[in-house]
Amino acid sequence: MPLKKYQLIRRFIHFADNNEPSTDRYQKVRPVVESVRQNCLRVAEEEDRFSIDEMTLPYKGKKAGNRRQYNAKKPKKWGFKAFVRSGVSGYVYDFLLYGGDDTFRSIQFSSEEHSLGFGGKVVVVLCQSIKKRPCFVYFDNYYTSLELVVYLRNELGIFSLGTVKANRLRGCQEKLDTDKMLKRKGRGSFSQIVCNRNKVSVVKWLDNKPVTLACSFADAYQVSKVNRYSKELKTQTNVYCPQVVKFYNMHMGGVDLADMLIALYRTQIKSRRWYMGIFAQMLDISVNNGWILYRRYCAQKNLKKTMSLKEFRCQFFFYWHPNR
Repeated sequence: MPLKKYQLIRRFIHFADNNEPSTDRYQKVRPVVESVRQNCLRVAEEEDRFSIDEMTLPYKGKKAGNRRQYNAKKPKKWGFKAFVRSGVSGYVYDFLLYGGDDTFRSIQFSSEEHSLGFGGKVVVVLCQSIKKRPCFVYFDNYYTSLELVVYLRNELGIFSLGTVKANRLRGCQEKLDTDKMLKRKGRGSFSQIVCNRNKVSVVKWLDNKPVTLACSFADAYQVSKVNRYSKELKTQTNVYCPQVVKFYNMHMGGVDLADMLIALYRTQIKSRRWYMGIFAQMLDISVNNGWILYRRYCAQKNLKKTMSLKEFRCQFFFYWHPNR
């Protein structure tokens, strides 16, 4: 197909009626986003461990205004922000587009949920769509607070684990060893405090830097050993590692895995219309979720030879093409 013909056809791609008044910041792409989200939710949850993290939908243009966000920790630093709940396999089960004050449109919160802050409300919204409970949810210090960990266990029947900032420990930091005390004990040392009434443990562990975790289903014990590189000895050494740290490292990477799979064969759509980048991301999420379900099906049928992601994408677009 000639390029000009393709561009002429693409001019007529629209997802909503622009004549209908709406205060939704993502009105132009909301129907297709909600359709993809509902299809993701229809899949049976064969996993019971989920991670919640941010995903950047790449966009460098200036047409989107302040919908475009900057995140220095992501490979694609400029783009739209989405909060994603993913399984350990990388399957995207649910997501929520960030729109500032408009993020939680048509969502009602109780007074207790309002007190959890913005990050806590994101976790509550993404966890309410979980069908299989009890389950385990992992998130980082952007979302974690002790109130959120207790609320998820008592109200939703969900166990949680996440790194937590020092200013959200509600006085627990006074009973934990300080950074200097842990550094004197050496790498791999840890300190913990457990609240039996609320069933929450807080563990502080020293690796290269001290890190603090809050958990509602485990504590530091049993302690295992992990390999770390020592700059002083210039070789691999064994370092003591608490159990909660091991759980966190094993199950927190689901959203990053989904992001990596999308980045391998990303759908490139160059357009002045800002919402076309979101549409391309929805296509990639759908294809990657289909590939993960295909691999799950092959594992159930004991099929050893499976298609790679690249082969699966080629097959998908071949069968989807209207003129095949």
